[in-house]
Amino acid sequence: MKRIYLGLAASVLLAVSSFPSYAGQWKQDTAGWKYENDDHTFLQNQWFRDDDGKWYYFESDGYMSANCMTPDGYVTGADGAWIEGLGQSKDQAVLPWQYQTFLGKGLDVTWSEFQKRTRTYSIKQVQEFKKAGVSHVRIRVQDDISTELLVLLDMQITDCLKNGIIPVIAYQAHEFKTDPTKENMDHVTEWWSQIAEHFKDASHLLAFDLMIESSDAINKLPDTLNEMYEQTVAEIRKTNPDRIIMISPRLRSDPNYLSELKIPSAHNGYIMAEWHFYASGPDKTNEKKLWTTGTDAEKKLITDKIQTALAWQQQTGIPTWVGAWMPGNYNKGNTYSVEEQTVFAGFMTKALSDAGIPFAVNADTKYYNAAENTWISSMQPVFKTIFQ
Repeated sequence: MKRIYLGLAASVLLAVSSFPSYAGQWKQDTAGWKYENDDHTFLQNQWFRDDDGKWYYFESDGYMSANCMTPDGYVTGADGAWIEGLGQSKDQAVLPWQYQTFLGKGLDVTWSEFQKRTRTYSIKQVQEFKKAGVSHVRIRVQDDISTELLVLLDMQITDCLKNGIIPVIAYQAHEFKTDPTKENMDHVTEWWSQIAEHFKDASHLLAFDLMIESSDAINKLPDTLNEMYEQTVAEIRKTNPDRIIMISPRLRSDPNYLSELKIPSAHNGYIMAEWHFYASGPDKTNEKKLWTTGTDAEKKLITDKIQTALAWQQQTGIPTWVGAWMPGNYNKGNTYSVEEQTVFAGFMTKALSDAGIPFAVNADTKYYNAAENTWISSMQPVFKTIFQ
């Protein structure tokens, strides 16, 4: 199937020359909308121009795409119709609440975080992630700006947008977190200034997550954290007046501290809050993130934090997003079986999805072997519970 070309004339030409004619009818069930042809087959993996003149995309299961990017890098709105131009360079701005619906389910990725991972990155990973149900990636970065880093990010972001995955750049800002001096604050601002200048013409589907996690020394300095956000957002707005920027609360981005955030004065209406929980997985003894068999009390630990975030959203009018959660305690003993992880992942996925809060799972390396470009078979039950 050929891609949609931008521009009215090209779209008309494409409609005449490349698309077959369909005579059929729309059908709806509890899962969504389909289009049935006269021969009782359904449209799949293709675009369709309806009598209203709008384009609609049908996924491999036959259902109409809505509020997401298609595999060929275009974007559909809440009504399923193609949003012309969005996803391309110098496209229109995206409102935060709409962006929240676009994000869906994603992955934290290490493509630009560690040299070992940068060497094994390939576009095939992006394509495989999209096929598996991943809607966005949170590209974590720890290094200072360099030509090499910018070239790498250019490639990864382009690959994502062309293959229907929304990219979010997230900065480690390690020096500022551990030693929040004015000098280190200025370093964070300068880092983002260079990123903002470099990507000023990139699609507005690219978002900036100012800090991966508020931890270490900055945990006890909410005013300093807010000062960094105020200063950095103002700098980014010089070149990116309407790009989505994300800020997160202190204490490892705990939603209970969302209320301490001072919204930057230069937010321009394009701001979101990132928060997370269980970023290093659940724990069998820690009461703050306890998970054994999924008791009512353990589930309430999760739903209480979600409700806190929802209440803050309603109060401020600012949408939120969970930037990281992990199904197992992989870095702290890895004591959960795959079956136990699947149960936990199932509850987390449903709780967040029911609340309408998108999320990124930590992290790609637990599910995909980049060196061999293959999925890790033993973790497929967990992955499929989340993404399918």
